[in-house]
Amino acid sequence: MLDDRTRLIFPASGVVELPLLFEPRVVRCMAAGPGGHPLTVLIDTGTDPSAIDLGLARRLGLRLGDFALGQDAASDAIPFTETVLPWLRLGDLELRDLFALAIDLSAAPFPVDLALGYNVLSRLILGVDYARRSVRFSHLDLGLPALPECGAMLELVFFEHFPAVRDVLLNEHIHIPLATIDTGSNGGLTLGPDLAAQLGLQPGAADVTLSRGSGFGGASDVVRRTARSLRLDPFTLHDIELDVLAAETTGGDLRRAGRANIGNRTLSRFTGMTLDYERRVCMLEPFAHSR
Repeated sequence: MLDDRTRLIFPASGVVELPLLFEPRVVRCMAAGPGGHPLTVLIDTGTDPSAIDLGLARRLGLRLGDFALGQDAASDAIPFTETVLPWLRLGDLELRDLFALAIDLSAAPFPVDLALGYNVLSRLILGVDYARRSVRFSHLDLGLPALPECGAMLELVFFEHFPAVRDVLLNEHIHIPLATIDTGSNGGLTLGPDLAAQLGLQPGAADVTLSRGSGFGGASDVVRRTARSLRLDPFTLHDIELDVLAAETTGGDLRRAGRANIGNRTLSRFTGMTLDYERRVCMLEPFAHSR
């Protein structure tokens, strides 16, 4: 295994703000890196560690290690190897010796060259302004920004290395002890099979639809339904899209018991969100109708 010696070099201000590429409801921005071509970067709280497209890594002549099989949301058989990208610039923020897994990202449902995950996001403060369509990276020494009026600070906990919030309430009576926050997902609320069964979210049930969902590992069948409400104390959101991987799908992180994953279809119902892994805080700023 290669050592993770990733370094973050901030400008003197300690803050970098970039335009947010939000369609199709994922948090992406543009960056510069080796090779001279602009790179599309996914800011992914659901990735650990960071990842680079295998084809890009080969074109750049990066050193690759031995291959093994890893896990994504829907599969336990994602081939990967380890590598180090010499540098990456997000505006005036420079990442040097970026440790990443090299995997095939060509099956992703949107263009992505790299996904920045836990080994980068845990070393800064991430702000996503859904209203203004911008993403902000701040040095940890600056601390959290001022709490907006009507905003709230939630305790940030972790499911493995994925940031999460506690005690989510679905449809006013289904208690979800832990729900991960996933800026790399364009879903609403993705449930594991046990939670989905409590809601009758299964093929053939009333008011459900079957569609195809896509991730890094390819496409799979997804069952969808709308929930009446979702409580992220102190906020209540209404008409939340639920989804679950179809029963014939096996393996993957989101097939585990108790899994609940909040994606950008729900997160973007807020004006903005700030995540501070070190201080374990999730700051949410609602639109006027969200509380």
